[in-house]
Amino acid sequence: MNWKTIYIRGRNDFREDVNRRLDHSRLRVMPGSLGTSEEAAEMYWVAENVELRDFKRAIGARTIWKYRLRFYTSLEEFIEAKYAEDNPSGDEMPEEDFMPGFPGQP
Repeated sequence: MNWKTIYIRGRNDFREDVNRRLDHSRLRVMPGSLGTSEEAAEMYWVAENVELRDFKRAIGARTIWKYRLRFYTSLEEFIEAKYAEDNPSGDEMPEEDFMPGFPGQP
């Protein structure tokens, strides 16, 4: 079975509610970790055949609105959204800051 990654960002403390709802769903989901507890963000692996719409349905509209959840299907989208949030001036993210410390980057 192949997996795809979905990233979620929202208000603090959404993890418990989201995990509880996903546990009670029929979706095949594995929670991941972004390695930081300060940021209200989480990563999930879902079965390749699961659509984002079905993933959101499993979480529920009330939970999505309560925590103002935003969903990203690629790491690039996720990082760019964080950069845009931290830099409201509208400047584009410099390439060298895209993934600091990543092999092949200066």
